Amino acid sequence: MQRSTKPTVIVAATALAAFVISFTVTTAGQGQGAPPAAGTPPKPLVPVAASSVAANPDPYIGEYVTMTGAVEAILTKTSFSVDQDKTKSTGKEVLVLAPSLQKPADQNGYVTVIGQLIKFDEKEVAAKLKDYQIDLSPADIEKFKGKPVVLATAVINTAGIDIAKKPIPPMGADELTLQKIMTKLPVAQAAVRKSLDSKDAADAKVQATLLKDSFTQIEAFFKSKNNAEAMKIAGEGKSHADNILVNLGMNNIEAAKTSITPLGGACGSCHGKYRERMEDGTFRIKTAG
Repeated sequence: MQRSTKPTVIVAATALAAFVISFTVTTAGQGQGAPPAAGTPPKPLVPVAASSVAANPDPYIGEYVTMTGAVEAILTKTSFSVDQDKTKSTGKEVLVLAPSLQKPADQNGYVTVIGQLIKFDEKEVAAKLKDYQIDLSPADIEKFKGKPVVLATAVINTAGIDIAKKPIPPMGADELTLQKIMTKLPVAQAAVRKSLDSKDAADAKVQATLLKDSFTQIEAFFKSKNNAEAMKIAGEGKSHADNILVNLGMNNIEAAKTSITPLGGACGSCHGKYRERMEDGTFRIKTAG
């Protein structure tokens, strides 16, 4: 019986979208078989079939792959195996570990799995997936030992849904408070730069005052959270905004301009340690680590 290729076409298209996302999201480096460190150009994903990997995994070991196949067996809440043929078992299964799997993969359904391919070894899996506990049975651990496994960052089903994608946490009261303040900063920073470049001292004072007030509020926010380092960074931003005002008061626009870059640096420093960007473009407070 000839199988329809429509599900596979859908999977291929969504896999391409996931590929683009997987290499543009900055949080990809947190554990799950992530691409190389920042500054290292990512290697292209290697498209593979489950049968090819099962038969000869060595050329793909260490590579980041997109593997298409049918779900052979649901092993645990975070693991399943993939075979090439959905109509029968070929005995050529590839293990998939998906730490953030939000729902089970569909038995016998086609999936495209994106992630790093390694040979299954408990110690290596633990090293690459630091927050993940292998939940395979002893029998399955023995069965797949030394065989190929994909450490999945995406599992896309025939509906085009990435069931390994972590849900975006809702914004709490603290997030909403901080976001309301933070969203003013980039606009005011761009505006004060433009005003200084055009020598519009009056508008520059308005924008610098807004910046100073915003940094003061951020400083107070982190003080309420007993975060001394974030308070210090916010205080530095406030100081740079104040320097702009002081220099404008002396009608020294060129001196005022010298505070723009370090002010932006304070924003970047704080975001790097205490803000995490979600896939929808919003931010969440994170603990520096």
